[in-house]
Amino acid sequence: MLRVVAVFCVLLQHATHTGPANHAELGTLPFTFVLSMGASTLMVISAYFACASLAKGRPGRFLRNRLARMMPAFAAAVVLTFLVQRWVAPEGWGQLDGRDVVFNILLLQAWLPDVRMVDFAYWTVPVQVVAFAAGALLCGRALGRGRALRLLLWALVAVPLIVRLGTFEPGPLRTASDGLGLHRAQLFAAGAAIWLWSRGRLGGPHLACLLTAAVVAQEIHSGELASTIGFGVLLLAVCLAAGGPDWDRPLLRALSRPITWLAGISYGVYLVHQEIGNVVMVRLAERGFTSWSLLAGFVGSAVLLGWLLTVLVERPAHRWLTGPQPAWLASAVLFSWVRPPLFRPGSVLARASVTGQRRTGRLLGAEPGRGPAQIQRGSGGSALPSAEPSPRPVSQASARSAEARTVSGIAVSPPNNSQVR
Repeated sequence: MLRVVAVFCVLLQHATHTGPANHAELGTLPFTFVLSMGASTLMVISAYFACASLAKGRPGRFLRNRLARMMPAFAAAVVLTFLVQRWVAPEGWGQLDGRDVVFNILLLQAWLPDVRMVDFAYWTVPVQVVAFAAGALLCGRALGRGRALRLLLWALVAVPLIVRLGTFEPGPLRTASDGLGLHRAQLFAAGAAIWLWSRGRLGGPHLACLLTAAVVAQEIHSGELASTIGFGVLLLAVCLAAGGPDWDRPLLRALSRPITWLAGISYGVYLVHQEIGNVVMVRLAERGFTSWSLLAGFVGSAVLLGWLLTVLVERPAHRWLTGPQPAWLASAVLFSWVRPPLFRPGSVLARASVTGQRRTGRLLGAEPGRGPAQIQRGSGGSALPSAEPSPRPVSQASARSAEARTVSGIAVSPPNNSQVR
């Protein structure tokens, strides 16, 4: 549920505040939600589930699953957003070109000052990729456990504040800081600390001090006191969800299905909501729709396109990239059974083909003498059980992992998907 709340905070802030501020033609919406706290909360939740996944071991599989969940959907969203800005948006809205698209997909937009961001909401993706890669590298090493891990969490809060002193002017340090997302490091420290506390590996007073420091660092980096206070409130809610009793109440039980569904597509919703939503609103405004209709169009288009991105790209790509049989094996099976004319009976190539078929059949689990069409159904495989706790997509969408659907009874999307995986 907290993931859904955080995503809708993002949607409302971008629809009612950021959109009209950047595009005056949108006019005034029914209300203005100025608190930019949703994306930061998504990063905390993402870090929490990343720790839960890494605690099970297999950091390589963890990183593969996360990237397989995030990157195909992200690439598709970048292309879709570019096309909408190029062909649907009013003239002059988008100044993007193919180079911007390529470098955004490669997550290099923060490293290259002359590259424009396709959507400013995409800052979360490279930050998460860096954090997940760092977590996978540290897993099982000295810095990833015990006192060293606690010191590392404090360093994630303190070091970026020191580095910040040298980033006020453009230069290599500022570029590296932006590219690595150092000014967001306290969010991942907070998520990791909450997970350690929920497992009894970090004391309550220590957690309180660390979260207080993280909130102070958040305010220093952002300079938005009201948003930071709102973020602190959501941070407390994450703690209650992680360490408190199950929130198994009649109202939440009745809403569990739609909440779970929305959590499952939350990563897709996040990827397509901002720039495309602004285009939807301006086109509705041109046709005389009311401000409430504009807001409904923004949210509705985000949910619809996010769902399509999840079911058409994110989940199929994740299954294919994490399936038990690599692509080269599937190609070998296809080629060995096509039998082009060149494979005449008795030829060396024909004999080699037969041998290859037998070996491939054994690899796939077929009985001797049986062809691919007779191989038991399911040998093609679907996604391997994920090493992550899974209530679905930060995304971030879709849970195919073995984890529980709730954390202290609060539905959230599975860590694979994250987000905002």
